[in-house]
Amino acid sequence: MKISAINPYIKSYLYFSGEKNEPVKKRNKVECRYGITPKGINGERLVMGGNAGEYFILTRNLSNEKVGSKFIVESKLPEYKHLKMLITPESEIKSDTMYIGIKKKGQRTPSFKGRLYGSIRQEDGRIDYRMQEEYIRYWMEGMHSKITEQYSDQNNEIKEDYNFFIPSDGDGTRYRDITTLQGGVTKPASIIPAELNEKKMSLVQSVITNFTKTGKLDRMFDLVRVKPAQGSAYAFLEALRTNQLSTKKPIVFSWGDNFSDIDVAKLMKTHEENNSAFTITTIPVDKSQTKSLSIVKIDSLENGEIKEFVEKPKDEYYINSCVIEELGDNKCLSAVGPYVISPYVLEWIKDKYTENPDYFFNTDKGYDFSSMIIAKALKAIQAGEIKDEKGNSLKMKLHIISDQETWSDLGTQKDFSNAMKAIKQGKYSNLPYEMISTIKRNVDEDGNITFDNNARKLFDEMREKLNLNTKNIISYYSE
Repeated sequence: MKISAINPYIKSYLYFSGEKNEPVKKRNKVECRYGITPKGINGERLVMGGNAGEYFILTRNLSNEKVGSKFIVESKLPEYKHLKMLITPESEIKSDTMYIGIKKKGQRTPSFKGRLYGSIRQEDGRIDYRMQEEYIRYWMEGMHSKITEQYSDQNNEIKEDYNFFIPSDGDGTRYRDITTLQGGVTKPASIIPAELNEKKMSLVQSVITNFTKTGKLDRMFDLVRVKPAQGSAYAFLEALRTNQLSTKKPIVFSWGDNFSDIDVAKLMKTHEENNSAFTITTIPVDKSQTKSLSIVKIDSLENGEIKEFVEKPKDEYYINSCVIEELGDNKCLSAVGPYVISPYVLEWIKDKYTENPDYFFNTDKGYDFSSMIIAKALKAIQAGEIKDEKGNSLKMKLHIISDQETWSDLGTQKDFSNAMKAIKQGKYSNLPYEMISTIKRNVDEDGNITFDNNARKLFDEMREKLNLNTKNIISYYSE
């Protein structure tokens, strides 16, 4: 592993090379015993990437129409010659230098490529290194690879490449009790009672986990240094102005203190299908709660176009006009995030902020994302200021999370406690199984099966020696 150019006072690029389970691009020809083919069923075939051919050989092809694609692979190392491994479409053998699995011809996995951007607080000349470490630890401990592997085959219909941005530069006053208790400066660095890869997770890592489920993120962080108490959007605006954040790809924007199992890949697909300039994730809420939330007003659920965006409305007449009968009695839609922002809008935001840094500034809230950026972008879209490359008008659309998804803003200790209790009650079911199971004190499974102690011993020794991560491998011992 290599970490380059960490400077506490400027943007840091953190490159991780040789990380365990880093995707292997090079594919070698599969070495087979004489007369055996790596071709499976319906266009599937056994794939060996990197230097896998130095250690493994295909010895049997069990594929047929009734059982699907199945292969027996053996190790070429003499000490493991008795170990036979069954490879199915659900199986995978992977390290930083090799890959073995079954793929369809032309299959693209993961589904897209993007970067993760985060912000780090700087207070009285002091960097919040705790926050920086929480970002980095996610990659160093293999969490990214584990989640990518678990979900990589589910979201290959996403066409665009995306970047992701998590600001963590707010004061977090309401959550200060837990943050202080854990010795942190920034709220998202606080630990939650969950584990991934048998390591404790921070709140911001749960957000990154949901991003990771959508596809491939580069093993690189762009960390934007910001001053404290400038508002939720300050780091985002500064990253755009200084060209640290690209405007060439859509951005998925979410806060580091949001705890949810929202299907981000579904949100991204909705954004593409609607050809939306700006997609707002919303949840149904009772109208009695609207005075503390950001509320969207629409004409109909069918077209999903947002007509107005108001944060914490006070006018009862306006609140009543936002009620949507199709959602049930007295239900409105509240904007919660994450959001998807198209390159056209990103360019517009960058130009406005560069020309006049006070354009998105609120004297009460600083650079507030909801009340300033979203609201002003909506007016610009409606006025025709933001168009696509062909000069066509664009729309701001909504995305409603499903009944099977759960979202919480962990702004207070009470919010935190309620979210953890909700997991035990069966909510947040779309979070990675290991996260849920460790909170419930259950046991994680890796899907690898061995039939006897001899096979287990050889299998475990081989994985350790070759630094392998395996899933759904069935192994047996043969003399």
